[in-house]
Amino acid sequence: MKAKTNVLIALRNILKHNSTRLTPIFTSNGSANQVGDNLEYFIKDMFCDAALQYTYADQKEKEYKKLLSWTGDSSHFPDLIVQGGVGVESKKVNDNSYSTIPLNSSYPKDYITRNTQNYPKDSLYYEPDVDWKRKPIIYAVGNLNTKNLNKKYQLISLWFAYGNTMVPNNDYYKKIINGIRSSIKEANSDIKLIDSKELARAHGVDKLGRTNLRVRGMYELEHPAKIFEKYISDIKVPLNKSKVYVVMLDSELRNIISDMDTEWQSLSDELDQFKAIGNLIEKKINIPDPNNPDSTLPATIFIAYTD
Repeated sequence: MKAKTNVLIALRNILKHNSTRLTPIFTSNGSANQVGDNLEYFIKDMFCDAALQYTYADQKEKEYKKLLSWTGDSSHFPDLIVQGGVGVESKKVNDNSYSTIPLNSSYPKDYITRNTQNYPKDSLYYEPDVDWKRKPIIYAVGNLNTKNLNKKYQLISLWFAYGNTMVPNNDYYKKIINGIRSSIKEANSDIKLIDSKELARAHGVDKLGRTNLRVRGMYELEHPAKIFEKYISDIKVPLNKSKVYVVMLDSELRNIISDMDTEWQSLSDELDQFKAIGNLIEKKINIPDPNNPDSTLPATIFIAYTD
C-alpha cells in the first residue's frame, strides 16, 4: 500500500501556507481546543492540506480520514498514522527551551509494529495490520512562542525528525527493561514478577508477601535541535522567521520518491522553487548510526523558514 501523504508533502504545505501560527480549533459545541492540541491539528493539516479550510474539529476529521489511518487520542501512540506511511508523534515545547522532551512511560521508537505498546491496533481506518510489518516514526517537536505578544502562538521552530536518525531499535530498550526485571528477581528469589507494561511489577517483596513493587519508567529524549545542531550551524536563517527542519535517512528519502512514483517530479519541482528563492535548503549529512555508533548513515536535512 502506497503512502497517501508524507513529510515532504507536509513541508511543501507549510511553505505554501507561509505561516506556523497555531489557530484555534473548535469542537462541535463551539468551544476551543487547548493550544497543545492545536499543534497536533497543525501537523495533521500539513499532512492533509484539504483540512486547512476548516476550523471545526469534526470537519477536519473527515478530511484526515481520507489520508490517515489513525488521527489520535490521549491513550494511544502515536498521534497520527498515515495510510501506507509513517506514524507521527507531536511534542510541544514552550518558547526557546531546548531541554529534553518528556516521553513519559514510553521509550523512544525508531519504528512501530503491531506489538508496540499503546499502538491502536484495533482502531486503524482502512489499513489492517496484515498490510504492513512496521512503520517509521517521526517525532514532530514544536517550540511555541508564548511570551512575545506580536508572535504569540506562533511556532519558533518545528522539527520533523525520524526516530531512526536518533534512537536505536526497540530491542535495545527491551534489553534494559529485562535487565531491570532480572535484577529485582536476583535480589530475592521469592519475589514473583508479574506481566506488566511497566518496567517491572512484583508481588511479595517482603518476607510475609504483603508488599508489592511497581517500577515505572520515565523516558526523556534529547531535543532534535541539540542532536543535529552541529549539522546546521553553518546555515543562516533570518532571526524573525519560523524555522522548519526535516531530518531523514537517505533510505527513507528514496522510499518517499519510490512511493510517489510519477507524483514525485511535481513535488520536487515545487520544493525546488522554494530553494530558488532561499526559503528552503537541502543538505546532505552523515550521522552516527544509533545501533552502531562506530559507523555512520547517509542522511538529508531540510531547513526551511516561513513568516
